[in-house]
Amino acid sequence: MGFFSYFIIVFVSIFFFFIVYKNFKNTNYSFESYIVDRNNINSITSISTLTSSMLGAWILFSPAEAGTWPGINGVLGYSIGQALPFVAFAIIGTKIRTLMPNGHSVTEYVKFRYGNFANIIVGFISVFYMMVFLCAELTGIASASNLIGNIPSWFTALIIGLSVATYVSFAGIKASIFTDKYQFRFIFPLILICVLTMLFDIELTNSFNKIGNNLLSFSNSIGTKFGLTLMIAILSANMFHQGLWQRIYSVKNTKSLTTSFSITALIVIPVVFIFGFIGIIAVGSDTANNPSIALFDTILKHSSQWLIILFLLLAVMLVSSSLDTLFNSISSIVGTDLLNIYPSSKNFVSNAMRFTPFICLIPAVFVASQEFSVLYLFLIADMVCSAILFPVFFGLYTNKFNGNDAVISMIVGLIVGALLFAKPDMSPILPFIPYSGDLFASFYMAFISSTFVSTVLYLKNRTMTKKEFEYSSLNKNITSFKM
Repeated sequence: MGFFSYFIIVFVSIFFFFIVYKNFKNTNYSFESYIVDRNNINSITSISTLTSSMLGAWILFSPAEAGTWPGINGVLGYSIGQALPFVAFAIIGTKIRTLMPNGHSVTEYVKFRYGNFANIIVGFISVFYMMVFLCAELTGIASASNLIGNIPSWFTALIIGLSVATYVSFAGIKASIFTDKYQFRFIFPLILICVLTMLFDIELTNSFNKIGNNLLSFSNSIGTKFGLTLMIAILSANMFHQGLWQRIYSVKNTKSLTTSFSITALIVIPVVFIFGFIGIIAVGSDTANNPSIALFDTILKHSSQWLIILFLLLAVMLVSSSLDTLFNSISSIVGTDLLNIYPSSKNFVSNAMRFTPFICLIPAVFVASQEFSVLYLFLIADMVCSAILFPVFFGLYTNKFNGNDAVISMIVGLIVGALLFAKPDMSPILPFIPYSGDLFASFYMAFISSTFVSTVLYLKNRTMTKKEFEYSSLNKNITSFKM
């Protein structure tokens, strides 16, 4: 088992590096083409790159973990939550392209709409979220390979991460979209084969008899609360995933944008739900003692070695497809922000973008080799994204909301969310505050408070504008009367 595990990790890494090198080795990239493959991909390619880049190795870990204790409601919330960002961008993507037809990144939009201070806040949060995502992906695949083949975690993280970082560094987003097309063709047949074979191996009737009623009950209030929390958390975080912003500009036209994002939303719901439901089955199979690896514990107990190897192959494919998007996404934010600071130094900015994947890889490999749980970091990232979600996108629909208003609203949301947030052990940070330590309250109150402040400031600006118009009209009438 160990030999085959090593072989899969090394072979898949070399394979994707080789096909990128072969197709792009003689291509010279401008700053523009490195970040955005502007108006160049059709709906089918867009669906493949959206699906492959967003369905990383996390689908083999997190949904199953969600199924082990919140049950069916938690899995449904996870599935719908994962689809919501695609639905949101299908709706507002056209607006973004109209407002900034030559745009590149979320931070560029924020700077254009709200100014430098808001840009710094959003840029930091966006990069933090994607770095956590990066660490989670490498930690997940490192844990799986260690469990299956007893491979050192650092080896798995380094080999896969270095391969992806290298081809992204010289080919940019074109490499990510190109490999996504291949990965899309491999990933879904593998999911179908692996899941169906696994379900045949498990005695489903016996497993269902051992599952508690609360896991399969739609009236499970804990599961409902957890599912709603996931919906706002996943929507908020992914609205600041630069990979989605890049693909808004990469599709040929707005029709392709709406079609591809909508279809991707429909694809991810059943995929996430299936893997989440496996977590519920794992409870009935007595393989959910460690919820974060419930899927792999289940296949190790019930399935043959060839299926275990296929699952590892699937995991390596998935992590490669999401890593290249994350590396390029972080590089693009670094590039667009540095270009604003050094507008006449494009060579310096381009070199900085190409080194960024390797810089990101260092802490990611360290985290993966320690096998830390990145769940708490994910929760922090989700909360801060919830706090800034409404102020950032409200500006798309009104000019009566300025940069100061946005910053004030963000800060209020961040403070409220932080006060209600939990410590790493999920205990309250400030026990004397009602609902402190309740993630549901933290996420939704962060969102509601920033939304409320944004609305108040908008109404204030609208009222002042109306009064200024009336005052201006009155002065004009008085002047006319005197004349």
